[in-house]
Amino acid sequence: MWPDDRDLPVEVEAAFGANLAADPGTWSWANLSDRLTSEPITLRAGKTSPTGQVSPGTCSVDLLNTDAALTPLHPLSPYWPNVDLGTPLRVRLRWAEDTFGRSASNGWGSADSGQAWTTGSGAVSNYAVTGGAGRHTHAATNVIRRTTLGVSLIDCEQVVDVAPSALLTGAALVTGLMFRFNGTDYYWLRAEMKSGGTAVMLKISRCAGSTFTDLAVLDPLPGVTYAANSYLRIRAQVVGTKLALKVWNPAGAEPPGWQLTAVDDNITTAGATGTQSWVVPGNTNTLPVYAYHRNYAARVDRFAGFADQWQPDYITSSSGGSDSIIRVTASGILRRRTQGVQPARSAMYRSTLTSSPAAYWPGEDGGDANQAASAVPGHLPMVADGVVKFAELAVGTSGGNAAIGSYPLPDLSGGGRLTASVPPAATALCTTSGQYAIGFTASVTQATHLGDLILLEWLTPGGSFVRWRYIFFNVGGTLNWNLKAYNAAGTETYINGGSGQRFGAWGVTVAQAGSNITVKMYFGRSLAATASVAGTVGGPTAIIGNSTGVTATEPVPMGHLTLWPTATPAAQQWVDNVDVYGTTLSGPDVLPWNREAAHLRLARLCAEDGIDFQTSTLSLPADSITRMGPQPTATWMNLVQECAEADQGLLTEYGFGVAYKPRAARYNPPVALTVDLATYRVTGAGGGVLKPSYDDETIRNRWTVARRGGSSATADDADSQRRGVYEDSLELNLLDDSDLLDRAGWQVHLTKDLDLQESTFPIDLAANPDLVDGWLSCRVGSRIVRTNPPAQHRPDPIDRLVEGWTETIGPRQWLVQVVPGRAEPWDVAVADGDQRAAADGSTLAASITATATTLQIASTSANGLWTTDPADFPLDIRVGGERVRLSAISGTTSPQSATVAAGGRAVNNVARSWPSGVEVDVWQPAIVSL
Repeated sequence: MWPDDRDLPVEVEAAFGANLAADPGTWSWANLSDRLTSEPITLRAGKTSPTGQVSPGTCSVDLLNTDAALTPLHPLSPYWPNVDLGTPLRVRLRWAEDTFGRSASNGWGSADSGQAWTTGSGAVSNYAVTGGAGRHTHAATNVIRRTTLGVSLIDCEQVVDVAPSALLTGAALVTGLMFRFNGTDYYWLRAEMKSGGTAVMLKISRCAGSTFTDLAVLDPLPGVTYAANSYLRIRAQVVGTKLALKVWNPAGAEPPGWQLTAVDDNITTAGATGTQSWVVPGNTNTLPVYAYHRNYAARVDRFAGFADQWQPDYITSSSGGSDSIIRVTASGILRRRTQGVQPARSAMYRSTLTSSPAAYWPGEDGGDANQAASAVPGHLPMVADGVVKFAELAVGTSGGNAAIGSYPLPDLSGGGRLTASVPPAATALCTTSGQYAIGFTASVTQATHLGDLILLEWLTPGGSFVRWRYIFFNVGGTLNWNLKAYNAAGTETYINGGSGQRFGAWGVTVAQAGSNITVKMYFGRSLAATASVAGTVGGPTAIIGNSTGVTATEPVPMGHLTLWPTATPAAQQWVDNVDVYGTTLSGPDVLPWNREAAHLRLARLCAEDGIDFQTSTLSLPADSITRMGPQPTATWMNLVQECAEADQGLLTEYGFGVAYKPRAARYNPPVALTVDLATYRVTGAGGGVLKPSYDDETIRNRWTVARRGGSSATADDADSQRRGVYEDSLELNLLDDSDLLDRAGWQVHLTKDLDLQESTFPIDLAANPDLVDGWLSCRVGSRIVRTNPPAQHRPDPIDRLVEGWTETIGPRQWLVQVVPGRAEPWDVAVADGDQRAAADGSTLAASITATATTLQIASTSANGLWTTDPADFPLDIRVGGERVRLSAISGTTSPQSATVAAGGRAVNNVARSWPSGVEVDVWQPAIVSL
């Protein structure tokens, strides 16, 4: 096994010419691995320092370029013209592989990569390697055959070729790949060779105990058939909560995208990989039936990003020849979000633009503007005529002083007009589809405009009606509105109307329905009116605001004029917004997205920008979510960071997108990797084992937490009197002020304690290959515990969270430098857990020796006396810095007598004399989660 008998099986691939707007699963990859040089690959992820922000991941790799194939702009490159910036690049580790080029009986032996195969149910004689394939023998139906490989991975992609020994009769043969196998729980992504023909069915299933749940089914798989002793290729992937599968004939081209996908978060721990087959009950083949497997591999992605630099190095030899090596640098998705001055977008702008409008004019221009810019590149602006006051948003009486999801909009109350010329392509699209929708945002109040206010007019010369008017007028002090259409002769047709006033989104949809036109009018998020008139639909060519130049005594703000080539309301401001918890949210107009859960806002923001989003927890209990206040006008990066800060979750890059771990999923993180420093091997490349520092860089013992636009609260720690005050503050976008004091206290809890802390620590995987599987299952936020530190260090295990890392990967080199954060503050009390209520104020009533087996504990704590219930023992307590295990406590008054359990001194390898008055507490004080 590596590194003793082979180079590290690293693969570098590029998706030249990929459509970055498409699903990465559809990209075609060119394997550049044979161009790797001996220079190591450098990868970085997460934070660069414990106190920093998550920054874009990076990759730097040197590739041979003798044939100029990777020279940008070179016309002879086979990849021309796609050796370009933005090209997707990924670095993968082919950690397990097996070509089955051996013979074995009573099992499969060991894979080419060195890991041993383990057989599942039934006699080992049912498992063999013969004829270049791993064979499962099914001498009976309804018996699972399973072979798992000696790896433990959480995220990976597997591929294997499978073949049945016969066409199936009566019932099917099922075979496929297992992920995160832990004995009883696993995912099974599989192909079913159906009976009575040659059809193939795909399934993605979850097994929990003995219960199978189908998460996704494709029956049949189009264009793919099976034959006896003929191989199909299965490629399957489980990354985070996303599961994907494809199957094809390897003699042909691989399908460009996944054929079946599912999302599930029930199995989250690392486990074995491997193959599994099953002959379904009812099968009538002459037994045994064999399932064959060949060309197996399991790959783990170490980096996924986009090329941001191609740097050729042209080398001329003394003999006059030349060569070239090119260094490719790539970065994660966050690089583009932090470069340059990103535009701040309002909630309405973002919501509308994501709805694929044919034309859109936000009206969010500055006060000195004389036109309204188009948000769709290349489209002409709206032309201002008359008195148009830009950046003069005023809210009608129904809106009060509520926050508005828009920059200030132009005011038309001075009689001004705004005219938009619809691009011909957009007009043609609406005409061809026979439908369109127009939306706008405005505030109109009663008894303020002089005469009928034609707030919106649009021209459709290609239809039965050439002019449409949205008219507002007053009747007896009540604001009314209606829609009228006019033919070429100027004849008026009344469509429909209603009454009411508000600030917000208005809209109308027009659609051909046989020989009639169906018209629907929207008022905010409600369908206000529906009508049908005879005629044919023509696409809009121009849209005018306040077409007749009516004046008003109060402001008439109007903007976010949008045209869609569909009669189905696409913008989110036209639909009710009820989240998965049944809570009704504001739309993007007034109090934009108020009450939205932080993790759901993150998902929406990523969807609006077409960024792949993963979350470690698909559903959270209602009492553990963070509800946010209105969404401000800001950049995408600021908006997503605001969500993470409000929730105190963890935002990271993941694959070609981003991932998020909510605060509720960060509590009590499991240990992903344990490093025994007593057996950890050190090489020159790996550096020292421990180089900690004891300093005040991260300590904060007084916090003030404020709500944006609201109140604030301050909390501190008693140790501030001993160490001095280290003060900090935080402003969060929260729904209300109700938990500000708890949040300030939680911030103090996270940052008040000091520890021997390293800025980074090494994991030398080349010298310690037994740690590879554990490291491959680590992500940003994972927990690493290092046990048995040197005698000169504190004796307790070193418990850390992974905040980021740098990897240096070469043929015989693999060094990780981990950026750590403290794990203990995230351990919180759970029912029947190890934590106990803290005993603040308890001390030793008398000194003890290093071998004492009884203690006298004085209690002045508000929590009262220590427990004497035998069911609460053994009980681990902290005496000074020593962990002592008690078997009993007696006494009904202070001081109480405590009995040390056998072997209960030096539990943490510390045993010493302690003077009277030293602090005594439970070893793991119960911390209540936020």
